[in-house]
Amino acid sequence: MRVHDFEGWLAESLAAQPWAGSVSRWSADGGPKPVGVTLNDKVRMQFVKAESGQAWTGTWEQPPPAPPVDASPADPVSWAAAVADVIRAGQHPGVKAVLTYAEWGGSTKPGGVRVELGDNSQLYGSILTGR
Repeated sequence: MRVHDFEGWLAESLAAQPWAGSVSRWSADGGPKPVGVTLNDKVRMQFVKAESGQAWTGTWEQPPPAPPVDASPADPVSWAAAVADVIRAGQHPGVKAVLTYAEWGGSTKPGGVRVELGDNSQLYGSILTGR
């Protein structure tokens, strides 16, 4: 899966969350890197894809956005948990698994998510700023 496609799906899914406030993509229309979203005009989450996956060969069909999830994020860790809950609730067909950095234990950053994609690549979403 292309990271821009995931970013678009996630932005649409987050826009449906009352707690997310306004949501904007950094690379709308497949623009340049970095890729990420800004939530509530304050919280920035940047996505980086590890290059261990297979080359993209398919066509992209946008799945429906995730349903609303209950959350009240206030710090980087809780923002990451809320985003992970949205990804899980969305049951995106290109996503195998999602863990917050706290659940994963593989990062020293205070908040973020690790998403395992269907092509076996990893997508890392790190909270850069928060409230």
